[in-house]
Amino acid sequence: MGSLPYASTWPTEWTGQRRSGLLLFGTLFLGLVTAAMAAGAVLQLSHGDTVGAVIFGAIAIYVGHLAALSLYSYRGGRHRSDTTGVLQEREGVVFRYGAAPTYLLGAFLAMTTVALFLMGVVAAGQATTQGYVIAGAFGVLALFMAAFLTVFLKLAPGRVVIGPDGFHHRGLTFTHFVPWDAVVDVAALWSHSPVIFVRTIGSPATRTRNYLGRSTTGPQALSPFDTISGRWLAADPALLLQALAHYIVFPSDRPELVNGAALRRIAAS
Repeated sequence: MGSLPYASTWPTEWTGQRRSGLLLFGTLFLGLVTAAMAAGAVLQLSHGDTVGAVIFGAIAIYVGHLAALSLYSYRGGRHRSDTTGVLQEREGVVFRYGAAPTYLLGAFLAMTTVALFLMGVVAAGQATTQGYVIAGAFGVLALFMAAFLTVFLKLAPGRVVIGPDGFHHRGLTFTHFVPWDAVVDVAALWSHSPVIFVRTIGSPATRTRNYLGRSTTGPQALSPFDTISGRWLAADPALLLQALAHYIVFPSDRPELVNGAALRRIAAS
């Protein structure tokens, strides 16, 4: 067996890089709005206005989820000292998406869908032409969000699987499979957080399914690359980068991806 082409430390492309200032600002701003709404809920409750307290509280919960999602997007994809989020399953070694960002995004989609529906109901309740038009617009938006939420619930949590047959990537709106003979190389990129760039070529065995668009198979099924955002992964993204690099360079080691030896190799890296 060969050794991992990458050292256990982070690649230089990810070291010393600056995170998104916009996400940091968004986290702080949304956090302040959340605190203000929570204070408003307490104030309304102290005045005996239960309805007002519920409204302020609901807004605090909604904006609070956005603040937490912004914070996780800012901090996600950090260097870790363990293999949390890396599992051995029958089809290969699995790198799961993190539970926290998955929950936060799902909750945001669900709350937005419900809010749009309720606003549509309120607008329709005015029984005016303008109200019906507004209700229709809210209804269309609610249907779009509901479709997105349905796909999200079907695919979440996302995962990347490295198996003897190839590379599987299940995102939150799509699935990709690329056989090993179509995987050319892997590289570390930075886009306000770690990004794993997998360069591929066309193959009859390549498959992609976009649940919000067109699904295709064969050489044109996938663009000549795939990217994985490290901020979504539960594990240190360097572990996935190292594993992909190793099994691209050492194809004779790929059978171990289903017998536990690969997981031990990754844990030892």
